[in-house]
Amino acid sequence: MLEYVNIYGDILNDFSMKVESNLGILGQRDSGKEEIIFYTLLLKKPKKGKILLNGNEIKENNVNDIRWKEISAVFYNPYSMFNPIYNIASHFAEIVVSHDIGDYNFAVDIAKEFIKILGLDSSILEKFSYQLTPLEAKKVSLALATFLEPKYVLIDDIEFGINDNGRAVVINSIIDLESIVSSKFIVLDNDPAVISRVSDEFVVLYKGKIIERGSNVTEVYHPYTLDLLRGEISTNYLGRGCPYSDNCRYSSLKCKEKEPEEIKVGNNYVKCLLYSWLK
Repeated sequence: MLEYVNIYGDILNDFSMKVESNLGILGQRDSGKEEIIFYTLLLKKPKKGKILLNGNEIKENNVNDIRWKEISAVFYNPYSMFNPIYNIASHFAEIVVSHDIGDYNFAVDIAKEFIKILGLDSSILEKFSYQLTPLEAKKVSLALATFLEPKYVLIDDIEFGINDNGRAVVINSIIDLESIVSSKFIVLDNDPAVISRVSDEFVVLYKGKIIERGSNVTEVYHPYTLDLLRGEISTNYLGRGCPYSDNCRYSSLKCKEKEPEEIKVGNNYVKCLLYSWLK
C-alpha cells in the first residue's frame, strides 16, 4: 500500500492519505497536486512527512529500485520523460536493463504489446521523441509507465498539447489500461469529468489541503468542489480558517476563525461548516 503521512511542501499542507484503489486527485494547478508526483518519486523532498510503500519509507537509498518497477509516473509534459538523442525503444530497454529484468529484445517485445494496446503502430518505437505528436507522446509515456506493471502509476494533467478529442482518447486509454494491468492509478487533474471516469475514489485539494474525499465525484458537497463542477471559480485566494473562506459564497465570520473539522456528509468526508449540524 502507498501511504502519505503528514506531507508538507511548498504548497501541500499536512497531506495524509492511503491509496487503496484507483484514485483521482482533483484540484487546480496551484492546489499542490503537482507536488505529489515529485515527492512520491523523491525527485524533490517534502519539507516534512514521509511516504510509505508497503510500510517502508521511500528514501534515497531505495528509491532507484522503486522508480518504474514499483511506482511510475506520466508527467504533465510527456516530452520531459524522453532523452531526445535516443529512440523510443531505447527508453523501454533502459528501464528493463537497469532493473535487471531482461535485455533489449525482452524490453522491446513487451513495449510492442503495450504500444498496440494503446492503438499505436510498433514502428513508433524507432522514432525519437521530437517526432511524436503530443497525443502520441502522451500514449507512449503511458506505455512506458505501465509496461512493467508497477504497483502504482501517477498521471499528471492529461491536457498538455491535445484537444478535446485527444483528451477523450487518453481517458479511454487509461480506462483500457486499468482493466488490463494490475497497477493502481493515481490521476491528478483539474477536470472533474476526467476524475469521474478513471477513479474509484477521489480527494479534492485546495491550496494544499484536502477539503473533500469520497467515491463519486458527481456527488459532492464542499462549496469549492461545487464551484469547480459548475466552472464558477473566479477568484482563488487562501483564506483564514477554512482555506476557501475568502472565495466561498456561503462564507461567514465563523468560517474565518478556524479550519473546519472533517465530517461525513452523505458518502463523502467534507471540511465545511455548512454541515456542522451533522456532527
